[in-house]
Amino acid sequence: MLKEEARRWLEEAEYDLETSEDNVEKERFNWASFIAQQAAEKAVKSIYVAREESAEKIHSLAILIKGDEKRGISGIQQLIPLFEQALELDRHYIPTRYPNGVPFGKPFEFYTRKKAEECLECAREIIEACRSILDNM
Repeated sequence: MLKEEARRWLEEAEYDLETSEDNVEKERFNWASFIAQQAAEKAVKSIYVAREESAEKIHSLAILIKGDEKRGISGIQQLIPLFEQALELDRHYIPTRYPNGVPFGKPFEFYTRKKAEECLECAREIIEACRSILDNM
């Protein structure tokens, strides 16, 4: 039952990844970048679900991967090689959505296809790693 719930989280992550790809095609690059972060976050949380650990209130991929003793987050050692990708995605959690997250103008004016595709690639790598971890649990 627990592994089934973890799979549900992973499948939602994969769906979000497809949604991010759709946003790139529609040139909604800020949303593509944000949804890529969300996809990776759900994939990482699928591991926590499988391990019966709570991480619902944490939205930083870096913390979820590295861990944070003060927050009761144990981390996922197998994902440490993807820490840089996690940091990249974390950078897009707020500024993709809120005008006060950028120095002027609107968030969509700050995002390009190249940046959205970089975020997509980071998310793909994290999701694939999480799938592999779940398959071996």
